[in-house]
Amino acid sequence: MIHTENNWVSWNYDNGPLYARSKSPTEKFNLVYKQTDAQIGTMWEEAVKGAKSTLDFFPNLKPSIFFSGGVDSEVMLRAFLHIGSKPNVYVVRYENDINLYDVSYAVAIANSLGVDIKVIDFNLQKFYENDAEKVSEDAQCDRPRMLPQMMFADYVDGLPLLCMADITWQRSDADYSKQGIWKAWELEGDCSFDRYNILKGRTAIYQWGRWSPGIFLAQTKWKWFNRLISDGYIGKLGNSSTKMDGFLEEFPDMIPRKKKVGFETCEDVIKEFEDFLKSKYNGLPFRRQCEYTPNELWKLVTGKPFVAHSI
Repeated sequence: MIHTENNWVSWNYDNGPLYARSKSPTEKFNLVYKQTDAQIGTMWEEAVKGAKSTLDFFPNLKPSIFFSGGVDSEVMLRAFLHIGSKPNVYVVRYENDINLYDVSYAVAIANSLGVDIKVIDFNLQKFYENDAEKVSEDAQCDRPRMLPQMMFADYVDGLPLLCMADITWQRSDADYSKQGIWKAWELEGDCSFDRYNILKGRTAIYQWGRWSPGIFLAQTKWKWFNRLISDGYIGKLGNSSTKMDGFLEEFPDMIPRKKKVGFETCEDVIKEFEDFLKSKYNGLPFRRQCEYTPNELWKLVTGKPFVAHSI
């Protein structure tokens, strides 16, 4: 089963079999990268190459792109359109306008691209009441916000594509009186998407944000990234709230918008279900992670040191 291009990134526990399920919360979670000697291009170059290679790996499946309205999935959508693909494009709408912000941007951007979208109505309240516990068990995932997305592929045919799992960057601490240490947090939770699809025997690419080494690392070549890890955004402890600056650096015609998680108006439901999972699992056991500095990550993936672009 293919999860990324040539399955270049995978995971294991205690250096055991790849793509394994966790047997114990005491196991060590590891990411396993196949090193590439290919040059890392711009995000657009890598996205276009990634769209082509996705079709090469799945020539008989029509792409079914889930467009969240965010910048990552916009680049994915634009890349597939650029190579002449005619994907089915879906937008998931939650009840009571919970994710109206994202849906509005998705519709507006799709219209500007001349893309017809299909809206999937998804009831979050019923999901957390009836399905979420089983999905959590199957995916071995204790992050409530991730669980609904596991089921998105059930609503479509062809090759479901979600642009998840770009790198999460975090600063070592909040003390800006000294230079911070920025590290990539490679989260066990991101692997739960593939773990769920493996269990279901379902062909789907949920982590298109790391489909290839190039897509995975391209953002680190932006001047925005150098500013971030040089503590140029005073007070910031992560990358999510400023990532738009990086995209605008390479894609100046993008519509600027703030990062939203899509659950802002139902945080009480999320908290209640997380408390339930904490009781069920006697903690939150599936939140392990691997941490790498930019230099460590580049050496793992490319064998070469990280070279920052000047601001």
